[in-house]
Amino acid sequence: MTQAKLRELVRKSSENRSSLDGMRNSFKTILDRQKENAHRIPDLDARKERLRKTKESSVGNEPLLTQAIATLRENGFRVILAKTAEGAMRKLKEELEGYDLVVKSKSNVTKEMHVAEILKKEGIEVIETDLGDRIVQLAGCAAAHPTGPACHLTRREISELFTIHFGKEVSEDPRELTKVMREEIADYISKAKVGITGANAIAALEGAVVIVHNEGNATKCAMLADKHMIITTPEKIVPNLDDAVNVTKLQTYLSTGKIISSYVNIITGPSYTADIEKQVYKGMHGPKEVVIILVDDGRLEAEDKEAQYCIGCGMCLLFCPTYNVIGPDFGSPGHMGGQGVYLEGSRGRVDESVGSGLFLCTSCGACTEVCPSRIDIKKGIIGVRNKAIRDKKNIAPEHITLVSSLRNYDNPWQAPRKQKARWADDLGLKDKGEVLYFAGCSTSLLDPEGAKRAVRVLRAFGIEPAFLGLAEKCCGSTARKLGEEQLARERTAACLKEFGAAGAKMVVTSCPGCASQLNSNHEMARKLGVRIQHLTQFLAERIDAVPLSHLSDLGAITYHDSCDLGRGLGVYDEPRRLLGRVLKGPPIEMERSRERSACCGSGSGVKSVHPELSTEIARDRVKMAKDAGADTIVTSCPWCQQSLVECQGANPEIAVIDLLQLLERASTSDSRQKSRRGS
Repeated sequence: MTQAKLRELVRKSSENRSSLDGMRNSFKTILDRQKENAHRIPDLDARKERLRKTKESSVGNEPLLTQAIATLRENGFRVILAKTAEGAMRKLKEELEGYDLVVKSKSNVTKEMHVAEILKKEGIEVIETDLGDRIVQLAGCAAAHPTGPACHLTRREISELFTIHFGKEVSEDPRELTKVMREEIADYISKAKVGITGANAIAALEGAVVIVHNEGNATKCAMLADKHMIITTPEKIVPNLDDAVNVTKLQTYLSTGKIISSYVNIITGPSYTADIEKQVYKGMHGPKEVVIILVDDGRLEAEDKEAQYCIGCGMCLLFCPTYNVIGPDFGSPGHMGGQGVYLEGSRGRVDESVGSGLFLCTSCGACTEVCPSRIDIKKGIIGVRNKAIRDKKNIAPEHITLVSSLRNYDNPWQAPRKQKARWADDLGLKDKGEVLYFAGCSTSLLDPEGAKRAVRVLRAFGIEPAFLGLAEKCCGSTARKLGEEQLARERTAACLKEFGAAGAKMVVTSCPGCASQLNSNHEMARKLGVRIQHLTQFLAERIDAVPLSHLSDLGAITYHDSCDLGRGLGVYDEPRRLLGRVLKGPPIEMERSRERSACCGSGSGVKSVHPELSTEIARDRVKMAKDAGADTIVTSCPWCQQSLVECQGANPEIAVIDLLQLLERASTSDSRQKSRRGS
């Protein structure tokens, strides 16, 4: 997809976001149901830990793959390992020769391969038997969730779709919608002799395929007279049936909120009977053959296999700020959101990854917090961006300009190097000292008053900071997020070297992005004897020794955790501790806060290329604050502040303030009170 087409797609999706209200409501239903049933899975964290270990040991484990194939064949499966998706389709066509109708249950791999579309061109009709998938098939749109494909469509839209499809009026009553489609699907199943399913897990030890579903359709697809085709991928293989059950239990709970699905099929080969003279005869009540096609398509050779730890629960989608705005326009066929983008790139399909939205991710990291396999999608996407930048794969001109400016001016804003230190001209700061203030590119050039405020607050806390002046270099944060890993490492190392030369023991910065990036080279910092902290960390350690006044003119306060400071550095308590000292009570917590805080939309180059998307993400965050009853949002990130202010336009409904502003006011107020008492 070209940059122009991608921009237009994102723009239209952002403007028409109300079309996905059904999806958002469905996502809320899943989360509410999870809360209701959480007490019924008391060992949830232990199960997630087991899943991670299982995936680490299983994905890419060729001896385990060999064992699984051997055991499956012993059990009577016919197993085909296809190197490519094209090879898998050739084998599938061979298996379906002579058939003109196939029924299919839910399978993300078949969507990845475009099975239905390709077989249709061969004269083979493929009917989706899952209600949601059938709706999506008729609508000609992408699925919105792995287990709720049509959750973005309202009952009215489905009613209109069915009315056209059946040529008669179909009401919006869910019972009628379900009835008419159930009858049609049942008719197709009665005529078909071949069924296609996916697999949720394959147990290598037992040679068993596990299929989980709610509607009963997968069972019917698996029991047709001639052939059951199972199309899946090598990463679904786990050591044993206990591990497979753990996968399916987590997948069910996280994708639907239920404890277990209505149906869990464990298939260990074609059906058989031994009721006549104890001789085994296959195919008694099921298909004559069960054929498994394992689709490799770059998975086994992938250097980065973490993307394959996914179990398809869709939890990442429920917390992704980009997906919340534009839905399935972000992701690859069969694999939605940033995880789908990462999976494409990890298999060497960089062009496809870019077209699927590689640069639409804000790098907020919320997905990893809720992923049961703890997949670091943020790190994975940045890694794929590195490949895209290196190979010049359809990169946006704005991002090219940012990187060029970093190389030429040592800042992303095309500003002369000498301009970077002007904010400190009248502050009399020394260039050496044990405590060094690092302003960073964006604070220095775009928010010089913020840099001055940081120095004033430090002085109010009794700290006289040093400042490198013209020797201060870019930390590399912007470069890293855009995929320029090598440039980022070079810039970070150069900064640390300057810190050491200045005699710094502690470096503080008011920019979370700088704090996160400068902490990325722990080994070098340790050798130099330098600690790097965000200003809130540094001040929180000294708060008890500094008198501060209470501020009471801000109304109800809520605190917004920035992604780099929170999930990036694990800093949650320190800002709240500081805020608690200047307020009379604790701040209101939004529905999503701390580890699960929502993004402001300004990160990772998204705002520079897709401002509409960034604005909508920020508006979502402002709405969360308003829903919590807040009058003012306080944050410790200047860029979060800017984004949350700008998204509200000329008539903001809620104030947004940097925590340093409150600390400065509280310290100034205290000084004034002392002065009045002295006189």
